[in-house]
Amino acid sequence: EAADSSTAASALRSQGLHPIRIREGGPEAAAWASGFRQRMRPVPPSHLAQFFTQLASLIRAGVNAHEAMGELSLQTGDRRLARAAREIASRLAVGEALADGMARYPALFPAHVPAAVRAGEEFGGLPEVLGSLAEQFATDATIEARLRWVRYYYGAIVLLAVFVAPFPLMVARGMGWYGRLALTTLAPAVVGAFLLVWVLRGVMNLPTLARVRSLVLLSLPIFGSVARWSALARFLETLRLSQRAGVTLDRGLEMAGQATGHARMAEAASRAAGQVREGGPLGQALADGRVVPARVREMLATGEVAGSLERSISAAIDWAAERRQTAVAAVSGVAAGGALAFGAIVTLIALAIAWRNYYEALFERYGV
Repeated sequence: EAADSSTAASALRSQGLHPIRIREGGPEAAAWASGFRQRMRPVPPSHLAQFFTQLASLIRAGVNAHEAMGELSLQTGDRRLARAAREIASRLAVGEALADGMARYPALFPAHVPAAVRAGEEFGGLPEVLGSLAEQFATDATIEARLRWVRYYYGAIVLLAVFVAPFPLMVARGMGWYGRLALTTLAPAVVGAFLLVWVLRGVMNLPTLARVRSLVLLSLPIFGSVARWSALARFLETLRLSQRAGVTLDRGLEMAGQATGHARMAEAASRAAGQVREGGPLGQALADGRVVPARVREMLATGEVAGSLERSISAAIDWAAERRQTAVAAVSGVAAGGALAFGAIVTLIALAIAWRNYYEALFERYGV
């Protein structure tokens, strides 16, 4: 353990060891909260929103992080979050940072959570960061609630299509034939499809696929817009905290990139930080890295020149929040339209199959 890579290298050389490569590590993950089973059942956004809302309220009230996590272990209704809070509280008692404690539970807290909390601890804005996390998870919960009926609708349409299409054949083959078909073919196919989707969700949540998942999510045309605006909001909020804390701009950019939770955005922010460190203007650095939209780059560049960067960042945060709400509404509208289109297509396919089965049943019944 060391504060940075140079200190680690000096400590190793003093032991007669010669490191070839040194990279930053993280706290060891809790075994029970980092396995595949937990990743197949992510914590609902509504539970995380409530958790961070309560934590932010406790911190704002002057309760230290150790006592706040201990209190949350008794108050939160989610069993896994309660256990994690209890274990984090025990580590906070011996001096561990809250961000490091949350990083031990990658299946419970998304990657951007420890990074954002670390920025809040380092820049002295922990209550603000926790409140922002609560707001973002509340937005995710709203989207999930709006899309829940779409999933139920999809499921009902598919079940009806699968089980109703063979009905006409019962005319010629009887109920016994249909029962055997349902038990040996239709039901196993439906259950298998459900299990496949469930397993794929767990696989996509594995850490080794985090970069791929991030790239896919950010590249989605409509559904990815919420993720993009949420990541931009975290980036800007962390950057604003760094300005309030008097941190150098390059350090603030690095921490802001980490807080996005997306590797590509973090790397772009790191490159922008390098250009700023060499004396380049903020607007040009962000343009080269393509971390933020042109509108936000212009606002930040103007604020840097005018000496009011923090005020420009605040305005950019408000703009990003408005865009995120617009994206939420767009996702809801597209989901509703997509559900109707999907239902129409599946229904037409099922009717075509049922119509064919109807004539096949007639031919069988009359020996044609």
